Amino acid sequence: MKCNPFLKKTLYIMLLSIFLFGLNACGQNSTNTPAANDDALEAYDNFLAGSINAQDLKHEISDGVVTIKDISLEPDLKTYYAIFDMNGDGIPELHLRPIVGGSYAVFTYLDGQVVLWHDGPDYESPLNNEAILYERDGAAPTHINYYYLVLDSDGNEISKVYFSKYHSVDERGLTESTDYDVFRFEDKEVSEDEWNSLTSKYLSNSSDLIRWSEL
Repeated sequence: MKCNPFLKKTLYIMLLSIFLFGLNACGQNSTNTPAANDDALEAYDNFLAGSINAQDLKHEISDGVVTIKDISLEPDLKTYYAIFDMNGDGIPELHLRPIVGGSYAVFTYLDGQVVLWHDGPDYESPLNNEAILYERDGAAPTHINYYYLVLDSDGNEISKVYFSKYHSVDERGLTESTDYDVFRFEDKEVSEDEWNSLTSKYLSNSSDLIRWSEL
């Protein structure tokens, strides 16, 4: 059966029109434009230089306004920063952390302003998949506490999973084992194999895309 040339041409035009319409709609909805990125980076530079302040809309660490001096411990201690998109809008966020103490703070660019997106302890680290991993070593007995935190596009908590591992101690609590042999996932003690299986999807995530620089 031969194909009708007119029908074939009409179908082609219809498909082309649908494709162009979809492409145009995507372009209108996207915030990942060079101009938006440039504006965000310029605003971050100004914030780091102390020439503008950031907004703390949730009043997490201030009465509504954050300055770089509220975050940075310079000149006595070094502060590091990174640029990486954490909320999936295509515009990178500004990450700040002092070398010791202080907190891990993330700022985004919203409606022409630098806005605090997340504030957490300095034991948190951003991951390539836009989640956050908390890892803290402790003693008495030797242990490591973790949590895996997922935030939404506004920086609100979606989920947080806790897990840890410990050295065991004797009944008097004076002598501890030479290695980790007590494992907990959420509120439950599990075997080492179970712990490795349950936590692998959290601990296997990399952070090599986040490049830290000294402020």
